Amino acid sequence: MFMTLEDLRNRSMATGFILLGFSVPSEVKGALFAAFLLVYLLTLLGNLLITALIVISTNLHTPMYFFLFNVSCLDIGSASNTVPRILVGLLVEHNFIPFKECIAQVFGFVFLAATEVCLLTAMCYDRYVAICLPLSYSVIMSRRFCILLLALSWVAGFLVSLVFTMQVARLPFCSDNKIDNFMCDNPNLLKLACAHPLADQIVLFALSGGVALPTFLVIITSYVHIIRVILKIPSTEGRRKVFSTCSAHLVVLAMFYGSAAATHLKPPSISLGHEKLASLFYTVFAPMLNPIIYSLRNEEVKKAARKVMHRRQRLL
Repeated sequence: MFMTLEDLRNRSMATGFILLGFSVPSEVKGALFAAFLLVYLLTLLGNLLITALIVISTNLHTPMYFFLFNVSCLDIGSASNTVPRILVGLLVEHNFIPFKECIAQVFGFVFLAATEVCLLTAMCYDRYVAICLPLSYSVIMSRRFCILLLALSWVAGFLVSLVFTMQVARLPFCSDNKIDNFMCDNPNLLKLACAHPLADQIVLFALSGGVALPTFLVIITSYVHIIRVILKIPSTEGRRKVFSTCSAHLVVLAMFYGSAAATHLKPPSISLGHEKLASLFYTVFAPMLNPIIYSLRNEEVKKAARKVMHRRQRLL
């Protein structure tokens, strides 16, 4: 039986944490505040435009863009889970975050990341079926199957995040309450814990690996088959057209796994500053870049955008 969050908090001596954020001069903080605010607004605008385009463009009513719609929603949530607290930290001298809010931020981070990696894997499987099994595509990627994949992704993300967060929240925290980062994250919270129960560490490692490893294997296997099919296409133009259908997805996958690996699988020689930069890219800049990548590297999205613009011009 799970303990309530209030019971967990009462077990800890820490009522909250201080996020140290970025060690920059005071005169630089104003410029950083403006920059992060601009990034946040661009993230909201870009992802909202992608979701609106998918809704109103009938040629984008396909499984690939059905999953992309949900990824854009997750990117909005990811930025909203992190950037507002960064902005607060740039305005106040001591960025104090209450215990409950810190745990909620951990839950949001894990939930959004776990769900997004599941959805990116579903998009990868969609590309595999479209390229390697084109005659069976409409049968395999049916509406019912896509909704099932979507539901499994959201449920898996929620359950993993729930167990993960409860394991972190039950750790006893002592007098040291300074987190050398701009957000509450698992590695730094483990450093602050008075004790490091082996069972808790094993559970957290198993949860992370239980999501990352299977999805990574599915992605690698799918793209091995996709590349083999592409290489068999005789014409260069044919290979280019087929590859262009999954190039944007590949770039997003590379950013997602690359920044996540740099954050959580860094060697001891990597400094804390580099770790912060990797976390910053992963949680702040990637959600802004995703809609740009899908817009610039996807002909179907650009075609749909041009149609919407022409339709709007005719109405005006």
